[in-house]
Amino acid sequence: MPWASEDKKMHERVHRAYWNHEYAMRSNTVDIRWMFVVEGLDALINTGRAKCEYQFRIRVKKLADYLRIFSTPITPEELTKAYKIRSKLVHTEKFLYGLDEILPCIEHNALYEKLEAVLRITVRTALLDETFGNSFETEASVASRWNV
Repeated sequence: MPWASEDKKMHERVHRAYWNHEYAMRSNTVDIRWMFVVEGLDALINTGRAKCEYQFRIRVKKLADYLRIFSTPITPEELTKAYKIRSKLVHTEKFLYGLDEILPCIEHNALYEKLEAVLRITVRTALLDETFGNSFETEASVASRWNV
């Protein structure tokens, strides 16, 4: 694995995404896991304060499509809902079970699993494929490779 050598450090964005994934995997509740997974993806793709949800929706979709993660692709609508739910959870407006006006409770786990898969596979690929990993090195490299 190219990132394991002592003379190379993991890119900061990948490092933050990796730890958000780790925190999610060690959390017991989906409410907490949801926040960490969305924040992990955001750590990879956000290039500034403007239009954060828009960046999330477009870039995470591009990541999932590029990595061909799903037989049924994740949709921009699902990503919009995921980000809205994350915002409600982070700002402690409601618990996940109270956010069925955004996404019915029966659909929470399926969307969470999609988000977690995108994060996990993106981090793994970034660690194993140096060229792919370098697309997360700076804001400029993210903006260039995953343009919105």
